[in-house]
Amino acid sequence: MSLVLELQQQSIESNSDVLSLLRKALLVAHKLELKDFEKWINSELNGYQNGDKIPNYRKVFGEIKGKNPYNGVWMPVIITGEHAQDAAASKLVTNSIGDLYAISKSDKEVVIPMTSSENIMFSKNLPFQAKFELFISSSIVNHIIEQVKTNILNWTLVLEEKEIIGEGMSFSQEEKNKAKSESQIINYISNFYGDMIDSQFQQGTSKSSQNKK
Repeated sequence: MSLVLELQQQSIESNSDVLSLLRKALLVAHKLELKDFEKWINSELNGYQNGDKIPNYRKVFGEIKGKNPYNGVWMPVIITGEHAQDAAASKLVTNSIGDLYAISKSDKEVVIPMTSSENIMFSKNLPFQAKFELFISSSIVNHIIEQVKTNILNWTLVLEEKEIIGEGMSFSQEEKNKAKSESQIINYISNFYGDMIDSQFQQGTSKSSQNKK
């Protein structure tokens, strides 16, 4: 079976290893000299860096809570206005797929620290400076992982449609040339990129406290 068809098969298996899937996809992208797709895979494997574009499927929503510095209680934050609430309670996450996979296996809530400017903004009507964080269900993290699998599946379907499937571990020069000239393949990645927001996941529960670097 060709690498492309192996990727298809692995993408539809419910218990498939997403890290193995990405590494195999990286091999295909490298052999076909598809630089943009190779960069996307490396970002998923290693995490997104400052200045990278982050795909829209990594945008997550949660509940903002503030920690009272006097009694340690986490309090939900009420933000008026639909658009203001959506903007404040969403983040684009940069962690590697390996980190996200580990988080998805936990039943704990995922905690994303708010930025310094957001902490100041949310504290402006309070008599104290509170610490605010975004609390997210771990099931949302699993959605990111499943979307990565779906993207790889769709990509391989496009390759097969263009008759780029290879033989064993190799691709012909004709297949390589076709891969680099087909606009549908070249533009695949740009269709699901989003804007960059620096963010990192941490695990925890609404009752726990964690030291952050």
